[in-house]
Amino acid sequence: MAKRRAAWMWAAWTLTSGGCTALVGLDERYHLVEGAGGASSATGGGSSASATGGGSSASATGGADGAGAGGGDVAVPLDPDMIDDMEDGDSAITVTGGRLGHWYSYNDGTGTQSPPVYTEEMPVGFIPEALMPPRGESTKAMHTFGSGFTEWGAGIGFALNGEDMQMFPYDASAYAGIVFWARLGDAGAEATMKVNVSDKVSEPAGGICDEAAGAGEPNRCFDHWFYTAHLGTEWAEVVIPFDELTREGWGAEPEAQALDRAGLYVIEFRFAQDQDFDVYVDDVAFYR
Repeated sequence: MAKRRAAWMWAAWTLTSGGCTALVGLDERYHLVEGAGGASSATGGGSSASATGGGSSASATGGADGAGAGGGDVAVPLDPDMIDDMEDGDSAITVTGGRLGHWYSYNDGTGTQSPPVYTEEMPVGFIPEALMPPRGESTKAMHTFGSGFTEWGAGIGFALNGEDMQMFPYDASAYAGIVFWARLGDAGAEATMKVNVSDKVSEPAGGICDEAAGAGEPNRCFDHWFYTAHLGTEWAEVVIPFDELTREGWGAEPEAQALDRAGLYVIEFRFAQDQDFDVYVDDVAFYR
């Protein structure tokens, strides 16, 4: 999985540098409109996060394996710090707050995914899709769908501080969690999605885990911190407190108690093997 992810990160940077896409610098953040609606790591288990439908800013609560804005009593953030609103139409996240990264697809190679993983034989870009109809002021979102994966699955994601084939830690200690909007593209698709966040313990770039370690061996990489989001056919705001993230415990430092917010690497949206998935993701942000 690391090789597939690295290949796409390199491709995204190359395409941007070569003029196929454009980094637009600081995008103006816009606020969501009330009432707006619209028509190789492997993780599993865990708690859930989903929220109110449409564009409502009403708060919701929930616990493990239940719907809600997050575990416990979590209010929906009113002024998030936008990571990417997708409105610029390219693969790069918004260049602000010291963040620099690109969206990528990744999978185990056994099924089909759109957008596919970048290869020399299939040098495709991962760009936002136009929303028909728009979700309030939002006109674009990331969209991925696929099926047939039999080993560990597939997903999409982006680095928070990755430039020119390199990945560096991003200090997110000022934030309490992540918030984004999502909905199913197909009502029959998998209705749960893992949201992975990596830190120095689970990410090879952190220098702690062993990327070469295999199943059953100690110190493995990619045992990321995760949360399980519930998806529906209507847009819903998903609020994920960092304190609600957990790990399976098969990777390096299995006794680690909490995400290292001062050194995050990637945020990923992942589906397990044998799941048919079709999801739109929009307005990914940190919140305080």
